[in-house]
Amino acid sequence: MRAGVVLLCLGLLIFGCGKDADYYMKRGNEYLSAGQMAEAVNEFEKAVEVEPNNYEALNTLGAVLSSMGQYDRAIELFRRAVAVNDTLVEAHYNLGKALSIKKKYKEALNEFKRVVWLDSTYALAYLAAGEALMQIGMKDEAIDSFKRAIRHDPSLIRARISLASAYVATDEYDKAIDELLKAREIEPRNDELLSLAGRAALLKRDYDEAVKFFTELTQVDDRNPVYRNDLAIALMLAGRKDEAVEEWEKVLELNPDPSLEEVVKKNLERAKAE
Repeated sequence: MRAGVVLLCLGLLIFGCGKDADYYMKRGNEYLSAGQMAEAVNEFEKAVEVEPNNYEALNTLGAVLSSMGQYDRAIELFRRAVAVNDTLVEAHYNLGKALSIKKKYKEALNEFKRVVWLDSTYALAYLAAGEALMQIGMKDEAIDSFKRAIRHDPSLIRARISLASAYVATDEYDKAIDELLKAREIEPRNDELLSLAGRAALLKRDYDEAVKFFTELTQVDDRNPVYRNDLAIALMLAGRKDEAVEEWEKVLELNPDPSLEEVVKKNLERAKAE
C-alpha cells in the first residue's frame, strides 16, 4: 500500500501535481495585474500546454502577445481559439485587430463582420471595421460603420474622431466639426479632436473658427511647438499678423525640432516683410 502511495506521488510530481489550465490562467492573470508580462506569458503558455483546445487560454495568450507586438504568433493563437469555439466574440475581434495591424484589412473585415453577427451591439467592432474600410478606400462604408459604433456607444470618443476624419477626407468639413463638437462635450481637453477641428476649419476657410480651436489646443498644452505653430498659421490667415508673429516667436523659444524650426523662421521672415 505504501509503495502505491509513493508511486502516485511521483506521478503527480512528474505531471505537475494535477494542475489544470485554470490554475495557470489564475497565476497568469495575477502576473498580468502586476505588470509582469513575461511571467504572465509563461503561465498562459503552460495553460495551453495542459489544455491545447482551451479557447480562453488561447485567446488570452494571444491578447498578451499582441500587446507585446508579437502579432504573427498572436494571430496563430486567435485562429486556434476560433477554430475551437467559433462563437468566441473576443477572439474574433482580437484576430481582426491583429490582422489590421499587419495590414491584412480584408481578412480583418471578415472577423469584424463575424463579431457583429454574433453581437450586433459590439461598438468597438464597428469602429475597427470603419478604420479598416478607410485603409482600403471605402470611405462611405467606413462612415456608416463609424455611425453604427456611435449609435451603440455614444461615449466612444475614438469613433467620433474617426468619423470626423472620414468627413474631412470626403470634404464634408461642417459635418466633421459638428461631430467633433459633440466629442468635445465628452472630453473638452482632448488635443486630438481640437487639432482635427482646427484643421477642418482651416480647410473650409473659416479662419476665425480655426483660431478658436487652436487657441483651445494651446491651452491644453501651451508648450507644444506644433500646436502653437498651427495657431500662428490660423492667425496669419485670419489677418492677425502681429499675433501670428508673436506665436511663431514663442514656437522658437520652445526649441522645436529642426524641420519645424526652419519652417517657422521662414514664416516669420515673410510675415515681418509684409
